[in-house]
Amino acid sequence: MALSAYGRLIDPPGTARLMLMMLLGRIPIGIFGLAIVLLVRDHSGSFADAGAASAAWAIGAGVVAPVQGRLVDRFGQPAVLIPSTLINTAAIVGVVIVAQAEGALGLLCALAAVSGAALPPIGACMRSVWADVFADDEQVRNTAYSFDSVVAEVFFILGPVLTTVLAALGSPSLALLVGAGLSFLGTLGFATGELARRWRSGHASRQRVGALSARGMRTLMIATLPTGTSFGVLEVAMPAFAVQEGHEAALAGLLLAAMAIGSVAGGLWYGARSWSGPVVARYLWLHVAFTALLLPLLVAGSMAQMGVAMVLAGLFLAPTAAAGYLMIDRITPPGTTTEATTWAMTANVAGAAIGAALGGLVIQHTEVVWALALACAGPALGTVIALAFRRDFEPPGELAHAATVASEQRA
Repeated sequence: MALSAYGRLIDPPGTARLMLMMLLGRIPIGIFGLAIVLLVRDHSGSFADAGAASAAWAIGAGVVAPVQGRLVDRFGQPAVLIPSTLINTAAIVGVVIVAQAEGALGLLCALAAVSGAALPPIGACMRSVWADVFADDEQVRNTAYSFDSVVAEVFFILGPVLTTVLAALGSPSLALLVGAGLSFLGTLGFATGELARRWRSGHASRQRVGALSARGMRTLMIATLPTGTSFGVLEVAMPAFAVQEGHEAALAGLLLAAMAIGSVAGGLWYGARSWSGPVVARYLWLHVAFTALLLPLLVAGSMAQMGVAMVLAGLFLAPTAAAGYLMIDRITPPGTTTEATTWAMTANVAGAAIGAALGGLVIQHTEVVWALALACAGPALGTVIALAFRRDFEPPGELAHAATVASEQRA
């Protein structure tokens, strides 16, 4: 049943090519951040410099993604993807050259920021194609978005491993250049596909704020921001937990991978099922379940126990993200689909940045368990916001209809 559900994604002609190119082009998402850290650390000897360059890349990617999304909605996918991948590749090469020449940190960070800002929004473009091709079949879109969430988690597992192997066999420069090459080839292959060339948003939005003109979209982003803090906290808390338990900090990678494995398992299960009932209710209970399964992190007393707790914590991560994309289809104005999905990434990146900063401060001045409590508190706040303002997730037309019905009933 699961295979047949996912097999439907490649039924429409041209989708198999786009999915293959999307997979190829998104592998580097799990490579770039770590490769930049290793490269800069090797040549400057400073973790502070390495962290600054990696942060510049992440900030560039998070801040500019909605702009790229809006341009895609207005001008089409090839018109944005092809220039983006050319700029991204050139900037990555520039990072390698400047790092090897031990150039100025400011220039290095600027190039890293440009490469992040020009990261091709190939994932958002694939989701827009799915939203168009399967516009009349919510079940298949649900499977597609689950697949997308699973893919992202897999690459966050495989990317660091591939980076480590390439750095060991050659150098961090090799890892970074391989990542740039994969991104370039995958993006070009995607952008020149027939479905990508033919795709149009259908309604070019003329509103100044685009996707955020929808109240539901703004509410979704406000709920996503505190939820995203959990990921940033955990990236800092897991190395601290490993050290607390008498192990090397690097073993934290296994704990973070455990969460990703849980997310993959949950996403595959969720995407293979047929769901009934409103997507709003489904999104809310998935959010509650994700929050609840973070709580075992607070009582883990060993690396093994924390590994199990992280698997549990990840089980509803991909399903919640998939339901969130269905919500975006439901609440955003026509012609803003790609921009809207990139806002979701931006909210998560911003939340993770806040979480990493707060988590570091908490660990520095208290104990790891309080950072883990913070990792639970963020999604809990996001859940409360989503539940409190759930009416914002109803499309304007449905709200108007509900108000009319209620008025007639009172009369």
